[in-house]
Amino acid sequence: MKCLLFFCLSKIKGRDGMIEFYIERTQSTEDLLSIKHLQSICQWEKKFKHLLSLNSTASLSLATFVALYSAKNDCQLITNNDVARFRSILHTCLPYYINGYMDIPLSDIFLNRVILEHQPGYFTHQEQVKAVYTALRHTCFYKNITRFIFDHFVDKQFIVDLQQMKSQAKVSLSTIYISNYRSHKYNRTRDQIMCERRRPHSRKYCEERGCMKDYRNKLLLQSCANQAPPKGNCFKYCQCKFQCANATEQIVTMSPIYKGQELVALFEKYFAGKRQLPTYRDRFIKLIALNFANVRERAAMARISEDMLLVLIATTLIIGITVLYLRSVSIALIIIVGAALSIGVSFFIYRVIYRIPIFPFMNLMSAFILIGIGCDDIFVFFDTWDQEKAEWLRKYQDRQQQDVNIPLNEITNEETQVKKKRKFKLPSNEFQSRHRLPLFNDPEEMQRLLSSEEALTEIMAKTLKHAASSMFVTSFTTSAAFFTNMLTNISFVQVFGVFTGTCILLYFLITVTAISAFAVIYEKYIQNIVSRLLSIRFTSVVDTSSDDSTGKLCRRLATICRDIRLYTFGHLMPFIIINLRYLLVLLFLPMGILGLVGVFHYPKLQVPSTQKVAFFLKDNPMETYEFIMKTKFNGYSKEEKRLFAYPAVSFIFGIRDIDDGYIFDMNDRGHLHLMPLYLERQMTLDFFKQFITDLGARPDLFGSNYDLDKDFEAFYQLTSENILIAKIADDRARQNLYNTSHLSMIKHLSQLNTSLIENLVSDTVRTIGYRIETDESDHEDYIDSKSGKINKTLNRISLKQLNNRLNPIINYSNYRKLFNKTLEKYYKDQLERSYDKNEIRRFLNGTIRDTLTGEYHRAALRTAMQCLTGAAGANNIPPDFCERQLNKQRSVNWAVLPDKASSVDGSVRPFAVIITIRGALNRTDYDSYNSYYFNIKNFFDPYIKQNAPQHLQHAWFSSPGFAFYGVQRELLVGSYSSLIASLGIALLVLFLTSGNLFIAVYALITITFAIAVSVAIFAALKWELGIIEAIIVIMSVGLSVDFVVHFGVGYIHTDSTDIERKRKNIKDRYLASLSTSSDNSEVQTVSRISSYRLLYREHQIERETRVTESIARVGSAVFMAAFTTFAAGFSMTLSALTSFRQMGQFLMTIMFMSWVFAMFFFLPLCAIIGPVGKCGSIPFQRIGQFCKQRLFCCRRRQDQTNQQDINE
Repeated sequence: MKCLLFFCLSKIKGRDGMIEFYIERTQSTEDLLSIKHLQSICQWEKKFKHLLSLNSTASLSLATFVALYSAKNDCQLITNNDVARFRSILHTCLPYYINGYMDIPLSDIFLNRVILEHQPGYFTHQEQVKAVYTALRHTCFYKNITRFIFDHFVDKQFIVDLQQMKSQAKVSLSTIYISNYRSHKYNRTRDQIMCERRRPHSRKYCEERGCMKDYRNKLLLQSCANQAPPKGNCFKYCQCKFQCANATEQIVTMSPIYKGQELVALFEKYFAGKRQLPTYRDRFIKLIALNFANVRERAAMARISEDMLLVLIATTLIIGITVLYLRSVSIALIIIVGAALSIGVSFFIYRVIYRIPIFPFMNLMSAFILIGIGCDDIFVFFDTWDQEKAEWLRKYQDRQQQDVNIPLNEITNEETQVKKKRKFKLPSNEFQSRHRLPLFNDPEEMQRLLSSEEALTEIMAKTLKHAASSMFVTSFTTSAAFFTNMLTNISFVQVFGVFTGTCILLYFLITVTAISAFAVIYEKYIQNIVSRLLSIRFTSVVDTSSDDSTGKLCRRLATICRDIRLYTFGHLMPFIIINLRYLLVLLFLPMGILGLVGVFHYPKLQVPSTQKVAFFLKDNPMETYEFIMKTKFNGYSKEEKRLFAYPAVSFIFGIRDIDDGYIFDMNDRGHLHLMPLYLERQMTLDFFKQFITDLGARPDLFGSNYDLDKDFEAFYQLTSENILIAKIADDRARQNLYNTSHLSMIKHLSQLNTSLIENLVSDTVRTIGYRIETDESDHEDYIDSKSGKINKTLNRISLKQLNNRLNPIINYSNYRKLFNKTLEKYYKDQLERSYDKNEIRRFLNGTIRDTLTGEYHRAALRTAMQCLTGAAGANNIPPDFCERQLNKQRSVNWAVLPDKASSVDGSVRPFAVIITIRGALNRTDYDSYNSYYFNIKNFFDPYIKQNAPQHLQHAWFSSPGFAFYGVQRELLVGSYSSLIASLGIALLVLFLTSGNLFIAVYALITITFAIAVSVAIFAALKWELGIIEAIIVIMSVGLSVDFVVHFGVGYIHTDSTDIERKRKNIKDRYLASLSTSSDNSEVQTVSRISSYRLLYREHQIERETRVTESIARVGSAVFMAAFTTFAAGFSMTLSALTSFRQMGQFLMTIMFMSWVFAMFFFLPLCAIIGPVGKCGSIPFQRIGQFCKQRLFCCRRRQDQTNQQDINE
């Protein structure tokens, strides 16, 4: 059973089919490698198997290994002697584990390959390993069991302690493995696709040459020896040798017992609850973590669907808050309907228009964000709507007063009594006094007036005029902040920003269209019905004649809530902000500066230290395994180091570094942008040779280039000068051979040397006593493949006839082809020997050399493609050629990528070269990788620019090890780039919307401070800048800009009548104080001195008036908007998923900080140095008039020119 488990571990990828339980000793002073603890581990191993109904599957634990090393089948039978023997074995094998001997895949095959030939006193590394393996192969190296124990069943600290003291070392952590796989054995037919593809080519080659070579070299296949010569013939032998037998092989397959969803259900049932994990413990050990067959991500995906119920909680909170604030259930519901509608339409645009195929689970968080920030626009809109209604009624009263001459704001006795009972002082600022809702004796008459088309049109026009600008700024800046996610190159961050930004823009459009229309419908039809049925929206506009107790209570509560709101934002907040403005600025300014220090200096957000993503909270057992247990065992540390230490760096030539795939589709790889490689040129080959040499000269960046240099040298030798000279000689000889008749060939050979004719006959014509068994020539083509014998008629050829120089007689018919072939070979050989190599060397100039080199390269690549496609054996390529070439290949460090075979001549051209070398970096942290990456870049880019030929200037480098570093760098650089871009967009929109430079700058400073403090808080909490955190940082601008915008727009758009009235009062009091002075000369002196003081007081009262009216106008709406988003974030903190909880915590923090800084830093700053009058404002009217005048002048000039043309 245990051997089967090791077989399972080798067959499945990693330990994906294993359920791993991580256990810890109960007392910190105890040792898991003791008899009591091992027996407890054994009992829990059986309990876990029974709990999961896996009694029939294999399992492993520290107790199991102790029993296995003592040849016992049950871990309950182990004794103290077994434990001591096991500890002794671990102590014996530990040095070889630490020195790396166990990392080598040793076996008896390796043992037999090592030859013990060495100089006296000198032993090679392989010989040392062989000696160690021979002595300890059954103790330390058998099936790598001991290494597996050191990697995964004892913790790192135990290994450190075991080196120093054998008996005192204590195991604190260990593992229980239970297999989730069952094995199946069955027989199947071997895969014959490649065999069938290669068989015809292999048989052809065998019949032509391979058969006789095997016979002479005594390499005949034993099963087919009877079919071979001399008993048989080559045809039968080749048919027997190269056949695809219908043989079967025994296959062991592993199938999971529990699959993904079943594993998730088991985990949720037995281990997910906080109260469940502590139940798995006894006096000796306790369960602290587990890996449930790597279903952590699947479990998180299953939890997402459950946590989406939190949207209902957020919706309920928003409805409750909206009802309390606006006293309308229908308005609260329209917020949810608008959010749902915007999400639905955004998803349609996302899929159909944007054509984005992926929809990550992070996009679902946009529902929480949209519900929270959507209330901002709704509250501002309906607050402005109510204020404009009150303003319209006030103006209507003024007109009626002028017509009928009745006192303004006539109040009934009942309302007088209500006013006397109020506990809160109503605000006395000009704005709320002017916009306080007038009271009518007949509410039905007032409802009738407000429901008229004329009134609704005027009220809606003014509402959109005052509210639409700030709503547009908040929506646009928030959406732009999300769209700046496109500056990062991480797809998940990009699509989240695109989807959420689209949702926000659509919600704004829905607000100014559908919800605005709903406000009219509500005012005209719904309000009266809802007020009568539910008695919820009770203001002074509703029916005040109802006598029922419920109605009175609701009216009283509504009045109290309204008075609290009016008092807080009409009197209390302005009083605090104006009177404590210097203290508030001095308090929040250092706070913002400290936030900036925390973001950019210390502690600042760090890049992710691992590529693992946290799905659940830290106390989840699977998260404990992923982030804590993996650091406690050597097996995981080795795996991580193997992935990231000493990365293989590849330099790519022939392909440009361009990704033209669809930006939102990770599966769209785009197209290769190929560049001319000109690998056949000598200058290209010389550059590669020098480049490889220079790589080896940088030991600070790269490892040894020995294998790379040898592989390139083998490629380079394909086109050496001697080979090219032989190629030219061969081409010339072939051309001469093609133009020469056979008779001329015989004459030429006879003139050169008479012995050549004799050799020709002796090689072509065999004696009568010829026997195939004694034939040692290489000319198998002259033998009849069917009979295995020569054609004896060749003996009749007379040497005398052929040696007649004047008139040689060739009288043959049955052997013409054979004789001519031999004759052509002799003639061609003599021609090649006669050529002058020095003359050919002079002839071999650059162009010809490049052409021949290209032909050689294409031929080599064609052969390689035949090996890859199974066509080896065709065109005289031996079928075992591919295997021999692979054995000769030292590495894949030099790789030439072949293009598709030409449809014309079947040639294969190279289109890219990849040079790979092992890097010298042995650290895995971000700073080391960042420094190493730029060191390579600073070496490679100038090198290519200075030394590479022009057609290789496009080269670039990459590495699999740079993948995670690239994510880290994109998160860091992309996040801050997007943040800066968002701030720039916010500044521009604020400047254009408010029309005042100072307000825009103050708002930008406020936003920056609020974001800096929020991010610094999370940096102090050791948050790392992962994907979720990057999204949080990027969208912080959009979420924090809303409140400052509303206050800034309210500050700028303060009613000028109120400002002039306040300034006039200050001036009158100042003049009155001057008139009380007795001395006229003294009055004139004081007047000149105090004129600046008067101007300062006028400016200051204007600032205070603007601040007061800004708070009174939008203060309550801004607070409720912040509170609703805060509530939406609070609902997300109830999730069990880390991403949802982090997003919720951030929403709560950024909303709180943004509101606090907007209220207690931005407004006090405006109260101190805010712009007054037209200071810092953009003269839009003057610019518009100037543009109109210029346009009018241009048109008039054009008309005059046209008139002159007509007259002429």
